[in-house]
Amino acid sequence: MIKQIDWQGTPAFVLENDRLIVSICPALGSNLYSIWDKTLQREMLRVPPSPGELAEQPVQYGTPVLMPPNRIREGKFSFEGRDYQFDRNQAATRNHIHGMLRSQAWTVKASGEADGKLFITTAFRTWEDPNIQRQYPHSLELELTYELEGTILRHRLSVHNKGENAAPFGYGLHTWFLLDGEPAQWKLQLPASGIWELDEANIPTGEIVPLGKYESLLQGDILEGHNMDTVFQIGDYPCLAVLSKDSVEIRYSGSSLFKQWVIYTKGEAKDFICLEPYTWVTNAPNLDLPAETTGLRGIAPGDTLELEVKLELLYR
Repeated sequence: MIKQIDWQGTPAFVLENDRLIVSICPALGSNLYSIWDKTLQREMLRVPPSPGELAEQPVQYGTPVLMPPNRIREGKFSFEGRDYQFDRNQAATRNHIHGMLRSQAWTVKASGEADGKLFITTAFRTWEDPNIQRQYPHSLELELTYELEGTILRHRLSVHNKGENAAPFGYGLHTWFLLDGEPAQWKLQLPASGIWELDEANIPTGEIVPLGKYESLLQGDILEGHNMDTVFQIGDYPCLAVLSKDSVEIRYSGSSLFKQWVIYTKGEAKDFICLEPYTWVTNAPNLDLPAETTGLRGIAPGDTLELEVKLELLYR
């Protein structure tokens, strides 16, 4: 079943099958803000108490869409001879953080059911938003499809460059998973090759260091006692994070262009953990490193970039 609902005065959409109930708000960043697990009778995500709260703090709930993800020092960078100045929206450091699509209204393009899969597709055109054009003068058409099949939820993004110049592009999600106040019951497994060393503003220095104490995550480690705002280089591993407890395994994965993870526990792990797959690392355009390391890439005029993130539940 797929239906439109009135979420406290704001239109939202619900995809529901016999396993999950998934809620999406196209009007506020196309944020997938709730996943209710019928088997375990629990909410999986940090749900905003209202649309107003989501609009006020768009990266604090659900699954915020980040383009580009994380920080850009002073909001400035150059790409292929063109200079960019993004808003310095992080008050403490005067850096830019988390991009320009966090709370924009997306248009519902299609929804329905096909081959047992429920889906909704929303679209956003960057050239129709003057605030984005002021910072990022490119004509990108983004189509985001959420697809639900059993206990598998897919996030598919297609980005088409309709402009005349190559568009620098980084993308990520900031997904808030609940730990139910029981971090000792939850384990995280995260294949990664190293950690990006960060400065006092949480921006990479350009050095990738050994995993050190996080080597335990390769096989899986209990989350109690962990305090992470940590940027991991995936290297040759697949983009896969496994969050699990005695009753369920949550497998969160990304397609091949996702080469970085940020793991954020909002202080010592207790109530939440953010699993954040990124195509480019924090401040990627300003790092003097190869693009295959940072994830920096451009979308050429007329080209389309396709990405996928998959969430799968396995019960024990």
